[in-house]
Amino acid sequence: MLKNAAIRSILLPSALIGLFSGQVLAELNPDLPPGGNFDLENWNITIPVDANNSVKGKPLTILPSALSGPNGYTNPPSFYTDTDGAMTMRPPLNGATSGGSKHPRSELREMIDPSSNYINWDSSGTALLDAQLRVMQVPSKDGTVIVGQVHGHGSAPLVLVYYKYNAKTQTGVVMAKLQGTPIQGPPFWQHQVASGIKLGQAFTYQIRVERQNGSLAMASVSVNNGTPATMVMDPSWDTETFYFKAGAYLHTYGTSSTEGALVKFYRLATSHPENGLQITSNAALPNAKVDSTYATQLQFRGGTGGGSWSLASGFPPQGLLLERNGTISGTPVASAGTNRPNDFMARVTDANGSTYSKKFSILVKP
Repeated sequence: MLKNAAIRSILLPSALIGLFSGQVLAELNPDLPPGGNFDLENWNITIPVDANNSVKGKPLTILPSALSGPNGYTNPPSFYTDTDGAMTMRPPLNGATSGGSKHPRSELREMIDPSSNYINWDSSGTALLDAQLRVMQVPSKDGTVIVGQVHGHGSAPLVLVYYKYNAKTQTGVVMAKLQGTPIQGPPFWQHQVASGIKLGQAFTYQIRVERQNGSLAMASVSVNNGTPATMVMDPSWDTETFYFKAGAYLHTYGTSSTEGALVKFYRLATSHPENGLQITSNAALPNAKVDSTYATQLQFRGGTGGGSWSLASGFPPQGLLLERNGTISGTPVASAGTNRPNDFMARVTDANGSTYSKKFSILVKP
């Protein structure tokens, strides 16, 4: 068995996928590209193919204008919507690479200003990345794929979140690497933030960078709402700016087109709140009922100049709509009736562009 694993990726058999699907019930449309299910207006993506859809040239970077919306970019098998609606990313070992890394990636990069890579955020406030995902495939060589980052602009990554699979135990761990200074190398700290995560098993992670009341900034990573790995940031980070990354970034490379990683995202959103902006509505919204009129109002506090609501990832159950004023209303259709809540993420944005995103769920009773 291990000899076979040495010549092919470790890939979850399709017959087993259903065993690990219970944690995910996101309202995603498999007929839409990723930009139709996820708000990608402030993301670009680098995929491991060139302009000729081969792996020989410079990898493509797709800008937000082409990536976002119901007619947004897709390029199977590197970046596409799977049959369950998941935003799916797959870099092969022989994928196209550029810059200082030989490791292929299919990875989103946050852009505060969609027109410029030079405008990013710093450690003076609060920044959050919230994701739910499944790792379906890893390279047999090291079993590792990076699924989230806080990257310094022109410096080392401040935070790496990666999944590492053990073929002997057939389970994986989620690790957080926290970089001590902007220069790559020691000092850094690696923390195991979750264990026993099987291929195909859904998990969540949250990355937070935060400074409160003029104190030293903190970087932290938590998985499945568990105890976070934290680091007090060295003052040498104070002059740096940052951006989030999320996707599938290999820790190795090779000549195989079938070896690689495959990662599926079910929710993904950033938050950059200022002036106390926070969503105060409970995550579990009132239940709905098929063919019955429904209405509920999302609430927030803080921020400047009022707030406008939008979807960050997923949708309310079919038949319900989120209005810009935070009202969710409509009449759920029969197909929305389930015995488990449907999840989606909503975002409030104030007049200054400050944002806060939160996962919500609505149970639609048949």
